Amino acid sequence: MLTYALLAMAVLLSAWVQGFSGLGFSLIAAPVLTQVISGSSGIGLVNTLALAQNAWQLSREEGVIHWSVLKRMGPGLLGGVLLGVVALMLLPDRLRPLVVALSSLLSMAVLLWWHPVPTARTAAMSGAWGASVNTYAGVGGPPLAAFLVQQGWDPGSYIRTQQTIFALLNIVSIPLLGLPPLHPQAFVGGIALVVLGTSLGIVARHRVPPERRTRISQSMVLLVAGIALVRAVVQLLG
Repeated sequence: MLTYALLAMAVLLSAWVQGFSGLGFSLIAAPVLTQVISGSSGIGLVNTLALAQNAWQLSREEGVIHWSVLKRMGPGLLGGVLLGVVALMLLPDRLRPLVVALSSLLSMAVLLWWHPVPTARTAAMSGAWGASVNTYAGVGGPPLAAFLVQQGWDPGSYIRTQQTIFALLNIVSIPLLGLPPLHPQAFVGGIALVVLGTSLGIVARHRVPPERRTRISQSMVLLVAGIALVRAVVQLLG
């Protein structure tokens, strides 16, 4: 019961951050869920819940989906998925919590300090980076977001285009990762928490200045990823 309560809190917080800032669901959920559910199925669960979040946020935002950028990123996205599958086959499951935590921290560094020029090369590179990390560790959002945010779109179009790309990646990765043998009610409850958290985050977003919103979201992601990193290191050394 305590395990389910911890997972529920992680999912609700992750969804709230995603609705609040447009990014962060998997960054917070993956380090926590993979501490409890090991192996590829833990990431599969993260991506399944993320897919529900993608669909819900797409329905709640207004803006244009820029399909042309998806064509530019397509080769990199496909190559990244294949690279992620190779990592799934070669890297042992016991390293996954550490990889997830490190990926979360490195991805946040990318989001904070990498400002790519929107060229075909950077489109392919960010697509490959984001897709490979998303397939293996479920935390590939920031490399993709760092590229998309440079396009100069209005917030609604940026979020809807971003969520469309994330949804497509999640749809591809879930059959490769599998799902844990949880009770169906757990999946239904998880999706309900995703909808609730995302909706609350969207409402809160309209009441907070943009600079403060970003600072709060990044602080929460870094805190959770840092705790997960310490726990993963302790597990590996123990």
